Amino acid sequence: MENFAYSHFACDSQDPKFDDSLLLNLSLNPDFSLDLHKLSSRAWQHLLPLALVLAIMTSYGSALALEKGDRGPSVRRLQEQLRNAGFYQAPITQVYDTRTEVAVRKFQQAAGLEQNGIAGNTTLEKLNNWRAPKASTPNRKNVVVPTTTVKPPAKPTATPAATASRPAANNYGFLRRGDEGEAVRVLQERLRVAGFYYGNSTGIFGPITEEAVKNFQKAYNLQPDGIVGPMTQRVLPPVGVGGPQETPPPRTRNRDVLQLGDRGEAVRVLQAQLIEAGYLQGKPNGHFGPYTADAVRRFQSANYLAATGIAGPTTRAKLYNLVNSNAPKQGEFSVLEVQRRLRERGFYKGSLNGVMNEETRKAIRQAQEFYGISLSDVRTGNF
Repeated sequence: MENFAYSHFACDSQDPKFDDSLLLNLSLNPDFSLDLHKLSSRAWQHLLPLALVLAIMTSYGSALALEKGDRGPSVRRLQEQLRNAGFYQAPITQVYDTRTEVAVRKFQQAAGLEQNGIAGNTTLEKLNNWRAPKASTPNRKNVVVPTTTVKPPAKPTATPAATASRPAANNYGFLRRGDEGEAVRVLQERLRVAGFYYGNSTGIFGPITEEAVKNFQKAYNLQPDGIVGPMTQRVLPPVGVGGPQETPPPRTRNRDVLQLGDRGEAVRVLQAQLIEAGYLQGKPNGHFGPYTADAVRRFQSANYLAATGIAGPTTRAKLYNLVNSNAPKQGEFSVLEVQRRLRERGFYKGSLNGVMNEETRKAIRQAQEFYGISLSDVRTGNF
């Protein structure tokens, strides 16, 4: 194209009688060349703007390239094409983020292109015409038969569903519900180390594993889709950290100690106290995860305790005293505590609700009469 335009303008400037038929013959001739020294000043006046146009047209192709950081409908179209081709499983965001770049690299690898993560003209053209190569799927009856022996007859009771198991992952390193294999078992071990998985490492990606993945993704501000892709893999603890634990023994320890992985009402109360003390944010959920352990560790450091991240009796007592010392007081008087003390001595049989109702007042009067004490003695428990 450059030779054709160059020849047309240059020759037109040298000889007005130079017609298009001759120009076409010259441009198609590979030996055709033009003597630049013979060009007139008028020819150069035409060639300068032509050179600028050709430079713009040459760089136009590179301007169409999409790369990390780009946004808009073009990126959306790219993500849709990558998803249709099986290389992109994340949500369509119209943002060329890390997940999109990883998908482009995987496609470029599959298409035999340079794996630079940039969707240029060649990549986009290949993707637009992409048809995944058909994998060779041998007859399932012959899968386990050695090639050096004669094939035995297939058992009539065996079915494809029974002989074929789900893959451990798809072709691009993603793990999701329904997958099976060693990769899933390793994932479960890594989730266990992170404090989000508590069952046996079965190698089966079931609903319990999916819930653990979603909780882990929420804790680390990832898309909680339950699919383990490159972003989730990058944040998970490294393989082998903590050692394998195929069949974890049942916990038979002191329940006064709360640590990573515990669940229940005691954990919820601990989290509520940490939130009130300013060491934890959000709402208590009853799950002792990494954020709760970090809050406990920071509280221990601030209060001259061993920063273990484990909430034992000393830590919990100190946290309780801190929260109650900061709480609004009524002359060091707590109705709930009075009800509890009166119940221990048999004067109060109502519910522990912290409400100064008639039943509570009656129990206080009975205790005063029985012990001959004042109301302050009842409040402080000195009876």
